[in-house]
Amino acid sequence: MTDDEVVNAIQALVAAGEYLDQLPGVPGARLSGGGVFQGNRRIYARGSPEHLEARSAGLVERLPPLTPASPAAVQEAEDLLGNWLPLLLRRLYLEVGNGGFGPGYGILGVRGGHGDNRHTAVDLYGQARSGAWSAWSSMPAGLLPICHWGCGIYSLVDCDREASMWAWDPNPAPDDDLGKALFPQSMTFREWLVRWVDGRLYQPALVQDPDTGEWRGATDEEYATWMAES
Repeated sequence: MTDDEVVNAIQALVAAGEYLDQLPGVPGARLSGGGVFQGNRRIYARGSPEHLEARSAGLVERLPPLTPASPAAVQEAEDLLGNWLPLLLRRLYLEVGNGGFGPGYGILGVRGGHGDNRHTAVDLYGQARSGAWSAWSSMPAGLLPICHWGCGIYSLVDCDREASMWAWDPNPAPDDDLGKALFPQSMTFREWLVRWVDGRLYQPALVQDPDTGEWRGATDEEYATWMAES
């Protein structure tokens, strides 16, 4: 996909009210049997057979419209970074929404936008650069936290080097070496989004290689094995 095609695909998901991976069912519908529930709503995984069937039956609620970021908020983020945002991310902020769409709990916004516990992407970046968040005090400059997956796991985009993707998973990392929690992923920001649009993006996970003992990100093959075993 080109940048234009990615923007168009995400705009279509926003217009359909299906721009997150977890979509709420209508209150009180299909509450029996197994699954994920939030109060009196069943939660559907975007693109799953259950979601598609429930949508055809009118049993999935549309997510609310999104509001794009202001040019001033985007400029403020770039001033903080001391660099341009990746062009595709910049377009998404200005043309789609100030975060709140995408994988995990949604892409983090710039000022006034979607946040993780009220922290936007620029809030988290500022905390990391100031040393206020000690775990990220040695994070290389230019890595912008872009998505929170829960359990302290984040995806980050490198605004200095070709918008490559990184991840942070502190859960299995050694307590005395949290630096191992940060690892590169073999994809660009555009490729990351294309995978998400197509339903092929996995949550980042840190693993210790069984052969070398080195800490690294999980491979697609490992994810497929885990999903087959679950």
